[in-house]
Amino acid sequence: MKKFCEFWQKYLKTPVLKALHLHGLLTLFLVIATVLLLFYAFAVPGANPVVCYVGYAVSAYTLVVVCMKLPGIGKSVKKGLYSNNYSGRFLSDAELRSKVSLYVSCGISVFYAVFKFCAGMYYRSVWLGAMAGYYMILCLMRFALIRRYRYNLKYEDKREQRIFGLKSYRFCGILMFLLNVAVSGLVIQLIWKNESYEYPGFLIYAFAAYAFYCIGIAVRNMVKHRKLEQPVMAAAKMLSFACALMAILATQTAMLTQFGNGQEQFARVMNAITGSVVCLLIFGLAVRMVRRANKEMKRMEQ
Repeated sequence: MKKFCEFWQKYLKTPVLKALHLHGLLTLFLVIATVLLLFYAFAVPGANPVVCYVGYAVSAYTLVVVCMKLPGIGKSVKKGLYSNNYSGRFLSDAELRSKVSLYVSCGISVFYAVFKFCAGMYYRSVWLGAMAGYYMILCLMRFALIRRYRYNLKYEDKREQRIFGLKSYRFCGILMFLLNVAVSGLVIQLIWKNESYEYPGFLIYAFAAYAFYCIGIAVRNMVKHRKLEQPVMAAAKMLSFACALMAILATQTAMLTQFGNGQEQFARVMNAITGSVVCLLIFGLAVRMVRRANKEMKRMEQ
């Protein structure tokens, strides 16, 4: 091993790094060539095997080159964003980001609730009606959090502001029980009537990636707000975690529908297990939020 390290440092390190750290134009040319080669390999009937294998090798090399350039690209993009007044303020102000996220999430929930309700009425679908109910409860919760966040800012006294924030946190926990009822209705539809989420074509991979991204961000934000320094924002992050759990369940049902090869019994068992876990986790979140808010308010009264 020691001899290999010496050989690497003396003969291989410099040429390998030069081969991986290409100029921007060369990298762009390499990406275009890779796209063309892979298109030929996968889209052209009777493609030459030699050209296909060359395309695979070039694509692997291109992936490594692009990955080597990503940190530098990320730093340049970040520097450019921070230099702009609007994007710089957005990136540096965590409270502003949370506020914007709350408004955007509420708007998306309203759109989905109206869309699912209209579709459920048109197709007379209990499944779509249950989904509309789920998104309507999300709208109610997010709208309530927005109002309480804005009202909370009116308090000048820090103690009164925190007490109202804790009440808002508890109120969100109570509404989480109602959300759990809607989620349970969806899970029952999944199990007994074998309903499922469906995504067209390759979009299923995009939704799966987005679902795992959401759960990762939700967990990170929950840890960040675990001390309840801003109870309303902490409640919003708890709600985001509950939505991320539902996204994971939706992704699983879509995967089982598309790749399950018609194994309905297996799909029902898996949906029952995951759906039960999601319901229990949301119920646990609701209990924890109510108990924690009550405990904090009692502590402040002493």
